[in-house]
Amino acid sequence: MTALTIGIVGCGRAARIHSRRLRDIEAVRITGCVDPEVEAARALASELIGSGGDPASIQAFSDHQQLLADTPPDVLAIFTPPRAHYRPAMDGLQAGCHLFIEKPLSTNTQEAVDIVNLARGRDRVVGVGHQFRLAPSLIEARRLLAEGAIGRLRLVMAVMANSWLATQRGPEGNAWRVDPKVSGGGIIADDGDHLLDALVWTTDRSVAEVSAFQDREEPGLDIVNAITLRLVDGTPATLAITGASPGSLFEITYFGEVGTLRANASSLRLAGADPEAPVQDLPLHSNQTSIDGDFIDAIRSGRPPCCSAEQAIETVRLQEAIARSAASGQIIRLASGDEVL
Repeated sequence: MTALTIGIVGCGRAARIHSRRLRDIEAVRITGCVDPEVEAARALASELIGSGGDPASIQAFSDHQQLLADTPPDVLAIFTPPRAHYRPAMDGLQAGCHLFIEKPLSTNTQEAVDIVNLARGRDRVVGVGHQFRLAPSLIEARRLLAEGAIGRLRLVMAVMANSWLATQRGPEGNAWRVDPKVSGGGIIADDGDHLLDALVWTTDRSVAEVSAFQDREEPGLDIVNAITLRLVDGTPATLAITGASPGSLFEITYFGEVGTLRANASSLRLAGADPEAPVQDLPLHSNQTSIDGDFIDAIRSGRPPCCSAEQAIETVRLQEAIARSAASGQIIRLASGDEVL
């Protein structure tokens, strides 16, 4: 098997998690680490090399263009703050690289479309880190919804709560998330887009209208979001997302005409129309594939990754619409891929 070489751009916490998975995949070799703080790039490179490794086997750079010029990899894996996804993505594609981009794909729709169009022109694979698509409970929920197991879908309710806000301000926190004007950060970009993508993917429906309310802290960080969506078939959906919770919770409930599905990180429950009937805990197939392993397999096999850049555009559009609705107090309508007031 021919080895794939990988360059890492952005060397924070997310890069550490993903790069360890990538390093452990057969015939994958990380050759460079990039971060504006070059010491962060050197630190990650040192961790990945480990004891006894050749210090020169993974080079450290302060700029991704240095990496592309000196040791161009087969794959560029981008783990920078969201606003800094676009330039390395476009430069990487121009250099002939496949791309793995931590979600969200970008912070605005035009940049996302640019990345998709250039990838098509260069015949490159672009995968986006929407890893909820690999959760066994959501895979099974998507299958059952497509089969009509709960009848016509009438309502979807989703919630995500965690202690995200507190963790960003401690010594191990990621400061870029606290200044959305600089980074594009916030609870929607960091965690909420997982929920948005999961809702759209499991129902296999795009969104027609968005209405959103946000509770913010200086300098504009969104920490609590209450969002109402109307899917293209008219089905309403509600999302509640907060980073100001003492604990963690993720759950999506699908209400149909003949039953209800309730999915969380580890289980899927089915309730029938008869309130006296017992709730069923549905069996789930274990999924050992990581989002990183899926992406590498997509390159090698020629199949699409579990979340392609084309699919990830929908979540970028939704994030833009949520921000506009929260700022204006208006319903934002989305039609044929374009937002229309």
